[in-house]
Amino acid sequence: MGPLLFVWTVPTVILYALLLGAYKASGLLERLTIALHPLLRPFGLSGRDLVRVMMGFGCNVPAVISTRSCSGCTRQTCISAIAFGSACSYQFGATLAVFSAAKLQWLVIPYLLYLTITTLIYTRICSPSIACSPHNELMIEHQIFLEKPRVMDIWREAKGSIQQFLTNAIPIFILITLIASVLDAVGVISALATVINPMMGAFNLPPDASLTVILASIRKDGLLLFAQADTVSVLTPLQILTGVYLAGVLLPCLVTVLTIAREQSFRFALRLVTQQAIAAIAFSVLLAWGGIWIGF
Repeated sequence: MGPLLFVWTVPTVILYALLLGAYKASGLLERLTIALHPLLRPFGLSGRDLVRVMMGFGCNVPAVISTRSCSGCTRQTCISAIAFGSACSYQFGATLAVFSAAKLQWLVIPYLLYLTITTLIYTRICSPSIACSPHNELMIEHQIFLEKPRVMDIWREAKGSIQQFLTNAIPIFILITLIASVLDAVGVISALATVINPMMGAFNLPPDASLTVILASIRKDGLLLFAQADTVSVLTPLQILTGVYLAGVLLPCLVTVLTIAREQSFRFALRLVTQQAIAAIAFSVLLAWGGIWIGF
């Protein structure tokens, strides 16, 4: 877990930050914000919130912090959307690796579609009625011009996210790595997996999938356990899709939860974690058995 943090995750977060910086510097993100606002409003989100949810695909931590500039009626809904549906570079990168190891790269399409649909349903359920009001207009200039982004502009937009990741997330991730290593050495993680093993049947998954779900709930790159040859070889495409989805959305990673608690309150963070777990279980069961019913 330690080497993976620096070999995989840091470069991926930097790449995502630079890509998002290019979108912002070119004006494309503002154009998307304006175009999608009417579609997002019924779900309790604004077009501006889309920027923060996209930022979460790099790292959820700076995305949650950036919600400080959200309107009061959409901030908590936006945080919920980030925690549930923003597949961070850990999660999305590991997900792609699992699909690639199983030689089922096409699964990324139904995965993203299902993740998007369930995130919208989840945010609609969690959002206050005022956020969904047609009077919740987007306060932004509607005439946005596209331009070729300059390197300095891209870096100016990206460096804030990179700095927040390096200073806020990295130290906690290193601490998680050390704690997880100790827990694994004394057998705590294996004991938890044994307790959860019988529950995997509810998702049409083998008992061994419980260890991946536990590790991914702590740090999203735990999903990579699904990529082991002796695991992907015995799972059907639907089981791989269900397992990756469940492990990815069951709980926000520990760093995200701590950031949410600091930005809002521990009470809100606890409520969010509980709501997300219930929603993730319901959506995963629907995916597992609904997929069988339609012959996926």
